[in-house]
Amino acid sequence: GKGSSQIIQRTPLDYQGVSNGGCTSSNERASGVPINVVWHKWSDLRLLDHEPLMRAHAQTECVLHVHLVELPLLCGKSRVGQVARCSGRRAGFWQEAVADLAERLAERGQCLLIAAVDKPAAFFRSLCQRFTVKSVFTHAEFCDEELQTETEVRYVLKGHRANLEIFWGALTLHHIDDLGFNPADPAQMPMFKGEFNGLAKRRPIRETLPIPSCLRPPPSSLDESEHGSIAVEAAFSHGPSIPPPPDCQPFRWVGGETAALEHLQWYMETDQLKHYRGATESFAHGEHNPVNGGTRLSPWLAFGCISARHVVHAARDYERRHGKSSSTGKGSGKMGSTGARLHTELNFRDFLRFSTLSWGTKLFKIGGPFEVSGLEWSYDQGLFARWRAGETGYPFVDAGMRELAATGYISHLHRQCCAAFLVRDLRLDWRMGAEHFESCLLDHTPDANWGNWAYRILQRPGLVHTRARYPVEEHLTTVECVAWPIVHDATLEHTLRWVPELRSLPRDLVREPWRLATEPQKRIKVKPFKDSPLWFCAANRVNWDYEYFWLSGHAWTVRPAKSRRAEGPGGRLPCGYPLPVVPALNMEVDMDALPVNHGWGDTDEHERPHIWGTPGSAEKDARSVSSRGIAISNKAATLRDRAFQRGAQKQRVDKRRRPASEYYCAHT
Repeated sequence: GKGSSQIIQRTPLDYQGVSNGGCTSSNERASGVPINVVWHKWSDLRLLDHEPLMRAHAQTECVLHVHLVELPLLCGKSRVGQVARCSGRRAGFWQEAVADLAERLAERGQCLLIAAVDKPAAFFRSLCQRFTVKSVFTHAEFCDEELQTETEVRYVLKGHRANLEIFWGALTLHHIDDLGFNPADPAQMPMFKGEFNGLAKRRPIRETLPIPSCLRPPPSSLDESEHGSIAVEAAFSHGPSIPPPPDCQPFRWVGGETAALEHLQWYMETDQLKHYRGATESFAHGEHNPVNGGTRLSPWLAFGCISARHVVHAARDYERRHGKSSSTGKGSGKMGSTGARLHTELNFRDFLRFSTLSWGTKLFKIGGPFEVSGLEWSYDQGLFARWRAGETGYPFVDAGMRELAATGYISHLHRQCCAAFLVRDLRLDWRMGAEHFESCLLDHTPDANWGNWAYRILQRPGLVHTRARYPVEEHLTTVECVAWPIVHDATLEHTLRWVPELRSLPRDLVREPWRLATEPQKRIKVKPFKDSPLWFCAANRVNWDYEYFWLSGHAWTVRPAKSRRAEGPGGRLPCGYPLPVVPALNMEVDMDALPVNHGWGDTDEHERPHIWGTPGSAEKDARSVSSRGIAISNKAATLRDRAFQRGAQKQRVDKRRRPASEYYCAHT
């Protein structure tokens, strides 16, 4: 989705003599019988809810279905970080999705021509020399690299008196023609997601388009090696090797529309929607939280194996039949039902996709769509390698990065935390991180991946100015790295799955392993203020008093210990885990105010003066009530209000600790 890329050197491919068995028969061309083409991009590998497919098969001509494996995307290198544009894990999912599409077409008397190409325009030039192509039906594009490809293809087709028929279709939950404004016009497109969501939720969602009951036949002269399993294997043989899935992976995706529809059916029939919390809802705590409470549909949505509007219609149908559940686990609350929350999350996907039309190429430039300036970026390949490998010394970050590398997926919550750490603490060019995510994520799309980095992670101008006034070099600034695991991985099930070298340690030290080699130095205030240099998530600054009653608002900087357990060789702890690449913080936590069952407090009190209250248990069902004495229940929002009041009272008590230093000047 971003300009040019470097391509691995290989033998140039010419479709007329392509290595996967291109057929040079000219029967159709000689007869002059026109055909139509359905061009399936990597982002729309399905039959259901596919407008270009429906339009093509409504004509009288034969229809050729085509998928082009674009080699710059499969085996190219990124521009800034010089990483592979497609990992083996992502290539495997892509290949499975293409194979499934080919099988589904074959079941209906059709076939999918598959070719590995450098340039789609060159393929269509050869195709027009072979067949009398009347029209190519395909979905529209919205990012600059894809739009450039679309322009090149249109030019080639025009030279052969063929048309490129493009459709918005189900690219978004809300059709572009139904918005009531032009998203390509920056003056009309809302700048922020809240305003967009308010507008979009008042607009209709079109019905899912069915698969035509009878598909037009394909041309008769296709060679067997051009479609089916042989063609799939040949096209993807140019790409990276596909590794076996790790044994510790709890959920495994299989590419393709068949698997997507089966998963959606399972998700609804087993009442999983009741537990949906929303990928971006960082304040949902407990067993069902943003780390493990998602739909797992995003890879299928990204490759277009299923459409967003099909998912929302399924959720609405479920709630009509079974009733609604709270999306926060706190009663009906401000976020409404789980189905409504799912709609909101998919609206954010729409927001980023429509925003690319007004952002244009700015999305892929270092200043991003908000044209941020005044930041000094690093290109330290050593730090970049440690971040990618999950060797930063922060277990919550490292668990996420290792899961990403091994599976091609991490929760949105983890993505934000890992991304913010790269930008705000390692100070690396944000585009390097976006390129790595593009390579690894099964659910990468240029609008969602790059859009999230640019919209959520890259500092806005106001934050840049604050950072210039109050530079923070002495310790971690992405405080979520140490705060979020307290409530989002409260028994460390996720962290220990991906960072097994910490399993021998007490849970307190799994979350803060640096305590083995450091000691507290200075107590500072970390409660955020507007445009604070600490905390990357804007919601933390807005909702602190309401949601973070279990934190005192203070933390301790650390220094190397004088008389504590020594570190191992090479800047590592005796267990083999690395020391933090950025000096750590010990967050003050009131265990009696925590809103979840947890496993904290299993080290001696004198070793953890920043953690107080009643210790928890690692067993999920160990307690029927929370550590603050309030039953864990979703029955009424008053429970949250009571927890807030109790937590606020605890924060007013000094607990005989030293007053916070004036570390952040007037803002303390």
